Amino acid sequence: MLFLSSCAQPPPPPSVLQPLPPETVFTRCEKPLLSGNTWGDAVSYTLALQMALQTCAGQVEMLNAWRSGLTL
Repeated sequence: MLFLSSCAQPPPPPSVLQPLPPETVFTRCEKPLLSGNTWGDAVSYTLALQMALQTCAGQVEMLNAWRSGLTL
């Protein structure tokens, strides 16, 4: 047994684990649908679109911050 230990290969160095971004950036963005046919419905739809756009933009900002190495 003593002779076999000299032929052993050293173990490979441990690989560096890359942390993943927060799970919240992987949720799908909401796509509001226009329901109704009045001006009030159009305004509500516009507000829903703005909120969905802000949510998706926040996810992109979070991914960019993670990618550049900033803490979230």
